[in-house]
Amino acid sequence: MSLVEATDAAVEAATHLTPMDNAAIEAMRALARKIDAWDVIVEWALDDARDNNSRPAVPQNDNVSISAYLKFCESLGLTPAGRKGLEAKKEPQGGKLTQLRSVAGGAQSGRRPSSR
Repeated sequence: MSLVEATDAAVEAATHLTPMDNAAIEAMRALARKIDAWDVIVEWALDDARDNNSRPAVPQNDNVSISAYLKFCESLGLTPAGRKGLEAKKEPQGGKLTQLRSVAGGAQSGRRPSSR
C-alpha cells in the first residue's frame, strides 16, 4: 500500500474531520505523493547503480517531508498522540468548582449571588 493510499484510508476512517480540515488534508496528501515519488526515484537510482556496477546517484535527501507529513497527521488526529490531544480538548476545562458552577448556573465571576 502506498502512503497516498494509506492517507486516503486514514482520512476516510477519521469521523472527527470536517470540511474545515480540507486544506490541511490536501497538504498532507501532497506530501504523501512527494514521499511516494521519492521512493520511486530511489528505486530507479538503485536499478541504475546495479546495471552499471556503481554507487546509486540519488538526488540530495529530503529530510523534512516525512516529519512534516507526520505533523499534519498528528494535528488532524490521525496518530495516537493526535487522538489523545483531541480527547483532552473534549474534557471539561477548569476544576470541580468551575464544573459545578456551569451545571448549577452559579456565580460566573466567582462572586456569590446576591440575596435580594
